Amino acid sequence: MLKPKYTMRDIYGDVVFSARPAHEINPWMPSNEKLNALSARETLIADVPVLVHEATQTDKAKKLFDLASIPFPEQPYTYKNKEDYNAILKQWGDEKKEVVLQYIHGKKTIDRDAYWMDAKLLNYLNSKAYLREIVPEKYVPEREVIDSKDLEKALEHWELPFVLKPGDETPTAGGYGVQICHTEEQLAEAKKLFTQEGADHVIIEKYVKEIENYSCQYAYSENIGLQYLGTSVQITDDEGVYAGNVMIDNVPEAVIQAGREIMQAGVDKGYVGIAGFDLLWTEEGEVKAIDLNFRLNGSTSMLMYAEALDSHCMKFYTYDAIDKEHNDAFYNLMADYIAQDVLLPLSYYDGDAVEGGAPSSFVCIWHAFSLEDIELYEESLFKSGAVAR
Repeated sequence: MLKPKYTMRDIYGDVVFSARPAHEINPWMPSNEKLNALSARETLIADVPVLVHEATQTDKAKKLFDLASIPFPEQPYTYKNKEDYNAILKQWGDEKKEVVLQYIHGKKTIDRDAYWMDAKLLNYLNSKAYLREIVPEKYVPEREVIDSKDLEKALEHWELPFVLKPGDETPTAGGYGVQICHTEEQLAEAKKLFTQEGADHVIIEKYVKEIENYSCQYAYSENIGLQYLGTSVQITDDEGVYAGNVMIDNVPEAVIQAGREIMQAGVDKGYVGIAGFDLLWTEEGEVKAIDLNFRLNGSTSMLMYAEALDSHCMKFYTYDAIDKEHNDAFYNLMADYIAQDVLLPLSYYDGDAVEGGAPSSFVCIWHAFSLEDIELYEESLFKSGAVAR
């Protein structure tokens, strides 16, 4: 039976876990529907209870795991809406459970003492504004954090291209809110966005032209020490929004070392758990850190299963049905590739089980001989007309 390199229990101990952010309006996060679909993404590597949306626990989801000959990671805690979700977090707090959260939640939802580590530190480590205080200076791209009211004046000292990012402590994920500005038109749109969303602080960061954009991941606990989990290349669109990862070999040692130094800096401050860092490898042979994720990352499960799958190429990705009318066709396509033993299911969000219906989502790991093979499989999925690009 396939087993991950580490489970969350190996690292965090006897805890309970929720992957999603609090149910709050946040312009720097995916939609609530997407967050619900991703709530069960880590169940296969958890070995601890995970709070998941009920649409990830249906018979359809279980059948996909049966096809892959993997026991379905059924969860004892499920939610349907914000009220359910908050009630379970409150229950965990009342029961004095140690709770691992990807993102800090409001104090009314769960007491700060319930977190497995210092909640204030967790928020600090994940804030884009404090990157320079954590990362060794040689890995920090040119940047400044300013009051949004001073943005126009500050930009007088910058030349395009550059990147604008939210600089508040509001949680961010997946590149949402990152505005890459090559032109005056893009800059105007970025300034408009930050004004509309009321960001108090904005980060201006030099645009770094990279050869590769790596996600380097590590884990730390007293039980296992500081461990390097692996590295993948990140898939992002032209706006910098995250889409997935491809596992690769031959990562420059300087990249791995940079990530290790950043992880050690977090550990020295008190961090315990899994973390991944977005590190750019430049044409000058330098490493620049552009984002720190002191939490599980999208591709963490892929790295944990890399040795067990022992494939030449692996790709982590999330697919969505093009609309709810195509959910059956979408499901059958995914089932077919699982049966061919080239697709490992991580979670299936059954849109037909959602009130009013919704497009289904599938989180998975491709494992094949080459990236070209995977791309051919994907092209077939998209040509079906059932899978959204």
